[in-house]
Amino acid sequence: MVKGKEVFATNYIFDFDDYGFSDGYGTGKAKESRGDLHIKTDFFPRIFINHMFEKTSLRFFGGDTDYEKWSRRYKLQDTEKILIEPIMHMNKIIILESPNPPPGMITLTYPDGSVEKTQPMEPDYEKLLSMK
Repeated sequence: MVKGKEVFATNYIFDFDDYGFSDGYGTGKAKESRGDLHIKTDFFPRIFINHMFEKTSLRFFGGDTDYEKWSRRYKLQDTEKILIEPIMHMNKIIILESPNPPPGMITLTYPDGSVEKTQPMEPDYEKLLSMK
């Protein structure tokens, strides 16, 4: 337990009976799968430094789940076993820093030291995967 810190979840949603969950969960479009499922997801620590609210947060980034390619929502058929294998890249840290003072663009620093000014808060997952 970490005092004064927030706990956050990384969710996987499994639809076994064609229930047809809406996408209100932020998990992206469901991937169709038959038989047993082995899921490997690469996660990268993402530190966000918010100067306006004097707050720093840590989350693990595993791709923007709004895109089907990185979705963690599955529609399953004939599935008996599910293996989830998170791959943690603890030494590949992403840093996002709000403008100081605001307004302005967010500064995103990748593990290789490259820097981008960006508006969206999500790093380029393909770029991160290429740095493994």
